[in-house]
Amino acid sequence: MAEKLSWSVGVGSPGGGISQSGSFDTEAVTLASVSVNAQANKALTLQLAQIDKLSFIAVKSSVYSDKLKVKASGSGAPDIKLNGPLLLFGDSVKLLGPSLATITVTNDEPTAAAGAPPVAPADIEIMIGQKLT
Repeated sequence: MAEKLSWSVGVGSPGGGISQSGSFDTEAVTLASVSVNAQANKALTLQLAQIDKLSFIAVKSSVYSDKLKVKASGSGAPDIKLNGPLLLFGDSVKLLGPSLATITVTNDEPTAAAGAPPVAPADIEIMIGQKLT
């Protein structure tokens, strides 16, 4: 049974902006979340090996940095810096790599110096839409 997902995005500056919203049907939704400390990584087993069946992926974080990265499984999958939210629709999901059997989140932020407050972890949320047929 299809499930309708709604989306909305807006980007603006003093000189202007763009916004768009819409919806689409998907057959299954996978949600995942993980908290990754500085100088650590975590692999999430998503078991979504057939990337051509994915219709949508959104990745958001509590912090954004060039030192925060996600990487899909499979040879040739690039490290993607999370310096902002990630939204991919349709065939653009394939830009992640050949498979989402697992996705690894790496936080290369330096740890806090002795006596300094600890560095907050990156809290990552992932939403994936997929076709079952």
